[in-house]
Amino acid sequence: MGFLENFEKGLERLVNGAFTKTFKSELQPVEISGHIRAEMDSKASILSRDRILAPNTFIVSLSVPDFKRMLVLGESLIEELTELATKHAKKQGFQFGAALAIRLIEDSGLNLGQVSVRSATQNHEIEWLPGLEVNDKKFVLRVGQTTVGRDVSSDIQIPDNGLSRQHFAIKWDGKNAAVKDLGSTNGTRVNGKSITEVALSTDTEIHAGSNVFTFRVTARTVGDSAGVNQ
Repeated sequence: MGFLENFEKGLERLVNGAFTKTFKSELQPVEISGHIRAEMDSKASILSRDRILAPNTFIVSLSVPDFKRMLVLGESLIEELTELATKHAKKQGFQFGAALAIRLIEDSGLNLGQVSVRSATQNHEIEWLPGLEVNDKKFVLRVGQTTVGRDVSSDIQIPDNGLSRQHFAIKWDGKNAAVKDLGSTNGTRVNGKSITEVALSTDTEIHAGSNVFTFRVTARTVGDSAGVNQ
């Protein structure tokens, strides 16, 4: 468990934790994490029912004394802030268009304990990449139809006797997805129900044979320039 997660377990750990002993009543790292989460929530963009894009770069301004104290923690602080921000994004159903980055800077205009966070978001077009995950393997899906089954004739071959030679197919038109059973012997289930064909949203689980397949759409930014949200 990371040291910042200890703060979030409750007031008792906050009082007795290592950082409290180090920083006493001054700014705590958990407060920085809270400011990052709040900025992420306020700047997340709802693109569709199941696709919410969050800013991926956060610039955290601290007072000069606070900044100098946080430097003592080195890269471990950034790693923990990044881990907690990533977990928060996953819990909220947010996605990032590029790698998450957090940077601390000092601001002489801030008083002790004050925190200011700005987020940077990509100005370029976002493309959504569909994939299918099963048994710790990830398969990229193409536009059109991708078949799944136990036979080599399937686009994605899974060695499972419970699967038909070509069991089901994922249809992707570049924006929307659907799963279609291909007349399989044992059927295909989505959300516990047998299906013939049904639309898919990200993180939907597909049960076929003895396997559970997860359909997931991830965001990727086309281009690399960023604009800062004020």
